[in-house]
Amino acid sequence: MILFVESPGSKKRRIGAILAVLVLFASLLFLMNDYRLSESTTGDIQREQSWARSGVMPDIIVSGIEVQPVVPRVNEPFVLSVFCQNIGIVRSGLYSIDVIIRDANGMEVFKERAIRKNALEPGQIGVAFSASVTLDGDPPGLYTISIVASPEGFEDSNLENNRGSRVVDMT
Repeated sequence: MILFVESPGSKKRRIGAILAVLVLFASLLFLMNDYRLSESTTGDIQREQSWARSGVMPDIIVSGIEVQPVVPRVNEPFVLSVFCQNIGIVRSGLYSIDVIIRDANGMEVFKERAIRKNALEPGQIGVAFSASVTLDGDPPGLYTISIVASPEGFEDSNLENNRGSRVVDMT
């Protein structure tokens, strides 16, 4: 650093070196100070003191909804597959999948529930539901496929990401 500052060079190099030293000094000051959250005082919201549940849970998400053929026809069978993934760091337990298909008017035209007996390892993706579906007598249009994955016998760390939906144009 000394060679850099004292080397023959432009004024910009010296200013850059001075800024680098200032940033280094500010970083050291930041590291030396204790910026942890202080204990709450009377009237404040109590802070969590136990971190036993922090990230040490399974987290099942709906990672994909696949329809084959891509543009299905009404009154003809199509394959509906739902994929789930455990993005937590602990093995999941049993979970159920609720599949609901609604037509363009919001009317429920298909509903099924499947219980998954195979747990998912951390990071693992698995087929949670797969079935051949035929929507007999329904008009063509946009259909909404809604999926809800529900934990059975274990606590999921984030229930907000247990839902998925996909709109399919049925011809």
